[in-house]
Formats: sequence, C-alpha cells, structure tokens
Amino acid sequence: MKPPVLLLCLLLLVAAGGVFAGQKQVDYLGLAALMVRDGHYERAAQALESVDTAREGFDFIRYYTLKGLTELKLERYSDAVESLEKAIRHGQEDTQVYLHLARAAWHDEQYRKGLDALQRGGDELLLSAPGVVLLKSQLHWKLGDKPTAWEALQFGERQFSDGAPFMRRKVFMLVELGLYQEASRLGLIYMERYRPGPDDYVAIGEALRQAGQAISGLDFLELGKVKHPENQRILLALAKVYADLGSYYTAAGMMERAAALGGDYLIDAAELYRRAGHPGRALFLNERALDQQKKLKQRLAILLDMGMFEQAEGMSEALYRHGLLNDDQIRYAVAYAAFKAGHFEAAARHLTAITTPALFRKAAALRKAMSVCDEERWQCL
Repeated sequence: MKPPVLLLCLLLLVAAGGVFAGQKQVDYLGLAALMVRDGHYERAAQALESVDTAREGFDFIRYYTLKGLTELKLERYSDAVESLEKAIRHGQEDTQVYLHLARAAWHDEQYRKGLDALQRGGDELLLSAPGVVLLKSQLHWKLGDKPTAWEALQFGERQFSDGAPFMRRKVFMLVELGLYQEASRLGLIYMERYRPGPDDYVAIGEALRQAGQAISGLDFLELGKVKHPENQRILLALAKVYADLGSYYTAAGMMERAAALGGDYLIDAAELYRRAGHPGRALFLNERALDQQKKLKQRLAILLDMGMFEQAEGMSEALYRHGLLNDDQIRYAVAYAAFKAGHFEAAARHLTAITTPALFRKAAALRKAMSVCDEERWQCL
C-alpha cells in the first residue's frame, strides 16, 4: 500500500529541510506521532526504528507511549506491554496509558497485569467508558474470580445510562456457568428492553447451541427471524441449529434462503437436502453452485445416492479435468459407479490407479464382485 501523497510530501519536505538547513534532521518521533494519529501503524513502527534515543534530553515518555500504542495496534501484544510499562516508568501520567496496557495484557493473557493496570488508572479511568468496566469484568473472569466479574457488570449498569452491554455480557456469563434457564430468561429481558440488532440474536443463539442447548438457542434465533426475516446471519445460524437437531429439511430451507441473499451457500443447502432425503432438490441446487470442485464431488455423491450410475461414471472426464481423480476416494466412487453400470473394464482401470492402503480391501472386494459377474452375469442383473 503506497503512502498518501500528502504524507509523502511531508516526509520529503522534512527530509529536504534537514539537508538544506544543514543542521536539522528528520523528526522521526514527530512523524511516528502523525502516522499513529492517521492509523498508519506499520509506517509508524518503521519511523520509530529510526529514532535516535541517545540524544540528550530525549523524550522517552513520548517514545515508549507511541511505541506501545503502535505495537498494540499491530497485535504485538507482548512488546506493547513492555513498551507501555517503560512509558509509565519514565513518568507517563496520562490515565489512558493504563487502559492501553490493560488491553495489551488482556490479549497477551497476562490477566493479573491487566487488572493491576486498570486499578492503577483509578476511578477516572474506570468511569471513562463502558468498555473499561467490561474489560475489568473479563479480567476478573479469566482470573477465576467470577463473583467480582459479575459485580463489575452490576456496577456498570448503575453507572452508565446504557446498560445493554453489561446485561448482554451477563447472559454469556450465565451460559458459560451452565445456568441455561437463567441465561434464557435474562436474554429475553435483554431483547425486550434494548431492542438489539440481528447480531445479538445470533450471538446468544450460537452461544446456547455451542453449549449443547440447541432448543434454547433456537428460541432466540426464531425470535430474531421474526424481527429480521431477511437477515442472512440469522438464517445461517438457524440452519446450523436445525441440522444439529436432525431437522435437515428445515435446515436446508433456511440455508437456501440464506444463499438467495448472496454468497455461495448452495453447496451447503444441497447437502442438507441430500441428508433430508430430497436428492432431486439437492441436484437442482448443486447445478447452480459456483465452486466447481465442491460441486463435482457433491454431484457424484448425489448421483450415487439416486442410483444414477451411468451419469455418475460419465462424470469421470470432468473430475479428471479438475484434478479430483487424484483423490482415491473419488476414484473408488467412480469405479463403483462403473461397476454398477456394468462397465467392468472401466471399473478395473480406476481400481488399478488406487494407491491408498485403506482402500485396497474395498477395491479387492469390488474386483472379486466383478469376477463373479463375469463368470455368472445373471447374479449381477
């Protein structure tokens, strides 16, 4: 990515100023500050590498603060923790530095250090934004202090006018604690009180599904579908839940509706119809799919399910063109289709090309069956 023209001109002007004046050098620390302000963190890191820290009266507070913030944004969390701690040791007094340190420590799984940083930031920092209280709660949670984590959320609900993020987090805490009935109850209160967006329905529904509470998750997602009937994420989440419950036909319908809203979900919808015992619909959707390799593999499976062995064997050329016959499982499936179609020579050619040891036994059984059919063809009619 090329730097913006304005930034490039600034770099050239500063550098030229140093050359023509014969005394001033490039202010890399100042440039780093500009780049951080504009969100150009990679270039900020490069500028900071060029800073001469040996100069007399060097501003270590500014240097380590910028360095730590840059490293945090670049997800170099361990380095960010180290740099921000150095900024504090050199005298940085801005309470926001403690928040940056806490976030870096959180990502680096140094939860005790993160909590200590927030405590050092004091009440001013804690009351500066709801996210700070949420972070404090999460740090307590990770340290195993669940009661204090819950108390932090209650504190946030009292202190901030918008209690939505705190109640939302409570719901997830209850799910993690295995208190599913209470989580569902509080989740419904949250939905009624704050009128959340589609992502909230998906997040809570998915959390319950992953916790093994598919029915409870289904309640939230169906409620979300009523509120947002054409939201793709809700439809996809519903498809997962219905599939988990073994309701493949309903899951397929949800997935097909999601596919109509964009994205190549037709393969998934076709697979669900196939599992539901509707191969015709599965074949119809498969034909419209975009991913050619997935499409061909699935089409082969559907044709075999339908007993359309001639058509399945006829796919061998297309499978070869897309490199799929290199997969011995696919090769065996084509050999089986050729056998069932009565084309024993073609089946034998495919079986000869199989090298996977795990398929040798199946291939040997198929060869034996073909030998029997050659000798007594009436048994294979």
